[in-house]
Amino acid sequence: MRQLNHRMRRSPNGMSEFSQFSLVLYVLFLIVLLPLLNLATLFLAAAIQFLATNDFAAKAATQPDYASALNSMASEAFQFQSNTLAQFVRMVPAGGYTGCGNDLYVLATNIGSGGVISSPPDQPLAQSINTTTALYELQVKSVYSVEPLVSLAALPLLGNVPGLGQAVTLTFSASRPVEHPGGLQASASSSGGSAGVTPFSRVASSPGTTPPPTSVTWRTPNIFQQILNAGETVVAVNVFLVQGNNPNWTPAGVTIATGQKIWVDTQAVGVWNAYPVSGPDVDANGDIPIVIVPADTVPALTSNCLAGQVGTSGTPFLVGDFLYNYQLSGTGAFSMIMNDNYYGDNTGAQMVRVIVVQ
Repeated sequence: MRQLNHRMRRSPNGMSEFSQFSLVLYVLFLIVLLPLLNLATLFLAAAIQFLATNDFAAKAATQPDYASALNSMASEAFQFQSNTLAQFVRMVPAGGYTGCGNDLYVLATNIGSGGVISSPPDQPLAQSINTTTALYELQVKSVYSVEPLVSLAALPLLGNVPGLGQAVTLTFSASRPVEHPGGLQASASSSGGSAGVTPFSRVASSPGTTPPPTSVTWRTPNIFQQILNAGETVVAVNVFLVQGNNPNWTPAGVTIATGQKIWVDTQAVGVWNAYPVSGPDVDANGDIPIVIVPADTVPALTSNCLAGQVGTSGTPFLVGDFLYNYQLSGTGAFSMIMNDNYYGDNTGAQMVRVIVVQ
């Protein structure tokens, strides 16, 4: 009987020792363990963001030109965002190029003075590239918002603490020397020298008129987000120029394997002309209204359109302004051409980015 009384002994306020111990555990769990868990998750998020930012910069710096570097960074960033670990620590991109959470800068360091000039975000330098007087780097700045793994927003005092009850914004920067400085050169004809690729006057809805310059670069600036939403993985990305006066198929710089698809986008300002004396400029969709010319390279397609082909014997198909999630029937090197029959007097070009997914 005395043992039983000992086990059930109560404190002066009427609580048993077991109840007091349970309360202590509950308080310990809320005040100590959960905050420590959230802080550990925050440190993990910071570590993987730091490594990812360095990886983005390293891969962007190996690209042949600025447009390719920008697309490489975005592609890698969206793949990182779909990573299981990034999703576990609840990382969300905050702004950045096409919403990928990252911006790309070109840094030019004067060899003599040590002064550093930076480009605007996601644009090349307006200054001429001179490797004898300056060193060039690509810098990636990443900004992600990290939500607490277990939100304590409902608790007094802790609810307003970043990392415990509120999201924390993490920012990292990473720089790498550029392997192809010449590819960073901005077009001399671009507005303010800030465009990454050569601009052309956009003529789409009204071929007879030339609209004022536009700051739009790609027709589908959120194309990588669309690919991510489709549950697909980017295998390869390349940006290249298809000249209107080139009678040969232009290599796209990517090879298609079995089961792979392509997403193709063109510059929103890209036009060309097969009849520079008497005809209007057209975009990659070709002649509007549609004209079929039996003597064209691809007689079955619209004259003056942007056409694509897989391999040397694959059936050519219409690419046009854009081509989303297109299932290819063949394998091999991918190439494009302006669909025409005489190329000697053609003008203009199409800047194209092709994204291979699976």
